[in-house]
Amino acid sequence: MRENRPERRPYRPLKRLDGLNEAFAHPIIGRIMAISFITVVGFAGIEATYGLWTETRFGWGPRQIGLAFMAIGLLGAVCQGWLSGRLARRFGEATTLTGGLVFMCVGLTTQWLSPVWQVAILGFAFVCIGQSICFPNLTGLISQAAPPDRQGEMLGLNMSGMALARIGGPVLAGQLFSLVSPGSPFAFAAVLILPAVWFALQVRQRTRRPA
Repeated sequence: MRENRPERRPYRPLKRLDGLNEAFAHPIIGRIMAISFITVVGFAGIEATYGLWTETRFGWGPRQIGLAFMAIGLLGAVCQGWLSGRLARRFGEATTLTGGLVFMCVGLTTQWLSPVWQVAILGFAFVCIGQSICFPNLTGLISQAAPPDRQGEMLGLNMSGMALARIGGPVLAGQLFSLVSPGSPFAFAAVLILPAVWFALQVRQRTRRPA
């Protein structure tokens, strides 16, 4: 008896930039990748200069900085593990993403203008909440928008962009800190959030759930 074998599809190797071009041309994935890159540039810069800023602004040392990061880390774990999913199920991923970006912008501006450390911590908490509900929904939106056989590739491209942002963000923030003012990385990150919010609103328009 003749064995029946499934017909093999011809192997067509993808060019290295094909996936990247496809991602940027996609009306949702391209905007999500831009949001990811923009927010990580600002956030990574703040992480890199936060200790120097609090030392210059409020006279903090390692103990105060460590306690602040511990408290914010606990808040982020609660928001990302418990709050983010509930908001996404109720309002949708794109709306939750937009709200998280607004929280980040408000928090960064509050930190930049904070007259005392208590106000700065409040701003830090706003940034933490916003960041914690942003990033899971960025991943979720890419997974929904990408074809099933391309999800890993699109998510990998987004992670690569975020990794590049984590390289450039601290370098840029360090230059702003030393050449402009200690608080300028916060102002710069807050301004960066504005185009990210605009992209998020466009994604929300394209993924709006039917009534």
